[in-house]
Amino acid sequence: MEVVLGLYKNLLPVLAFIAVGYFLKKRFDIKPKFISVPLVFFLLPILVIYNFSEADTSKIIVMPIVSFLIALAMNLPACLANKRIAKEDEDPNLLKSSFTFFNVLFFGIPVVTALFDEGATSVLICLYLGTALYGNTIGYFQVAKTKLSTKKSLKEMVKIPFLYTFIVAIGIKVWGVKMPEEAAPVMDVTSWVVSALGMMIVGIHLTDVNFKNINFPYFGKILGFRTLAAMLLSAVIIGSEYLLWENLETEDYMMLILIPFLPVASNISLFASYLETEQERFSLVVVLSIGLSLVLVPIVAQFFPA
Repeated sequence: MEVVLGLYKNLLPVLAFIAVGYFLKKRFDIKPKFISVPLVFFLLPILVIYNFSEADTSKIIVMPIVSFLIALAMNLPACLANKRIAKEDEDPNLLKSSFTFFNVLFFGIPVVTALFDEGATSVLICLYLGTALYGNTIGYFQVAKTKLSTKKSLKEMVKIPFLYTFIVAIGIKVWGVKMPEEAAPVMDVTSWVVSALGMMIVGIHLTDVNFKNINFPYFGKILGFRTLAAMLLSAVIIGSEYLLWENLETEDYMMLILIPFLPVASNISLFASYLETEQERFSLVVVLSIGLSLVLVPIVAQFFPA
């Protein structure tokens, strides 16, 4: 019970900003780009560079590769769901994005803080790098394809600063540049602010959703299949790493096991807002997946050693 209470204590303050975004849109008609542009081009790059420089070098290769492969592999069940479960008018790229984006950082940080300790955040960041690399390249391209042609989607992908940020972060790590200790509390606050603002965007887009017409059984099938597929593929990929190399510690494997139960990343709504495509649908998927994760993650956490 203490684990469950700790999870909710850490998560609920951030998730409350969904309601804040909903209120601001209804009351003041705030535009989502006022939030999405500074997030994509300023706050997120700062966090990536800082977190990359602070990540444990011994895990900075294995963890990102494993998480990247899990995200990439989720395209397979997304294609299957598109054929067997999805409606005829469902955009296949929307399904792929919904299946492959995992909220590792902003949902994951309060989770690992409650389950492990503050030091576990640096390990989680290594895991996040793989999903972020996928989400800001292939994933962003898939979101763009819901609106644009292949050529224009590629052009949009190149505009996203993450690739260049990633290159800068690698350079900083290779050169051994150390961030000042005074930056740590600032980055902690920045991380929380980014997470909160991402949830605000979700809330803003929810104002355009007709909740009376939501087909909950349909979304339940989609998200349920996503979770089961992620569990299977994660078991194969994580198990393969364990059998072939076993380069990680027990706590690292426990964090990797959490991936299938994490919600769809709020970045998907952020990108949709920036591109002005399928904004309401993406936000709805994010919120529903968060609700599912709030049930599943505490259940899974009960099986972790104290």
